Amino acid sequence: MKSGWMRLLVSVTISASMGTAMAVDCAAIRAQYNCPANEKYPLHLSFDDGPALQTASVLEVLQREQVPATFFIIAEKIDCETVLQQCQQADPASDGKDCTAYRECQTRREILGKTKQMGHMIGSHSYRHLRYSGVAPDRMQRDFLASKRLLEPFFTTQPPLFRLPYGDGWFNRQQTGHVMQALQEAGFQHVDWQLSAFDWDEKNQQGDKILQNVLTQVCSRQKGGVVLFHDGVENQSHEGRLFTIEHLGEWLPAMRCVVDFKPLDYFVKGYQSR
Repeated sequence: MKSGWMRLLVSVTISASMGTAMAVDCAAIRAQYNCPANEKYPLHLSFDDGPALQTASVLEVLQREQVPATFFIIAEKIDCETVLQQCQQADPASDGKDCTAYRECQTRREILGKTKQMGHMIGSHSYRHLRYSGVAPDRMQRDFLASKRLLEPFFTTQPPLFRLPYGDGWFNRQQTGHVMQALQEAGFQHVDWQLSAFDWDEKNQQGDKILQNVLTQVCSRQKGGVVLFHDGVENQSHEGRLFTIEHLGEWLPAMRCVVDFKPLDYFVKGYQSR
């Protein structure tokens, strides 16, 4: 059975409407960030807080650039049965299926299905985007299991992958060990990150600051890893992280001057593809 990344490579077809990779001056980029001339660092892209409507554009860029990625999904955003019930309650005379919120939810599910079909990895970002170290244990477990149930058709690994919102419960696990224990009991494998684009911060959403964040970390540490981006916004059901999505196609060719994009299993072990 082909790995997810191999399926992505096999399925890649570059459409003329998607354009071509940007020409970049790699020597200038390496000089700007004090990167060695003959060194490339392994890097894996990960995206949190989706799916969003604009995640489809992220998929197009990743396909064009032939870059594998992992998407950590807020399961509430694809809980279309709950959305349908809410629509029916708002308009009892309707079956709810023409409700805008329900149709948008169905679109997000379709985008998530395409993400899996293209060979990218998919994990849970829980049901809601909460700091789970401060959540009652019974509610935390309900959210973990609800995300597992809703995302089961889309998971790409066994055990399924999970990333805690804010990293809360992971980075502070010495003090909040009950969160990781609850994840283990729910049957998940946690995936953290070593680098961050800090693309959630509005102060970085201008010029090339997000690209600078990534390359500065890589080159100063002379080490790669899993890098955190966002395709969605945690408190927006359908709108994505627009600045990241708009500029990702510019950043990846520049990043490739310094990094070698790798599949997740280069960094994370302990799961099997399915």
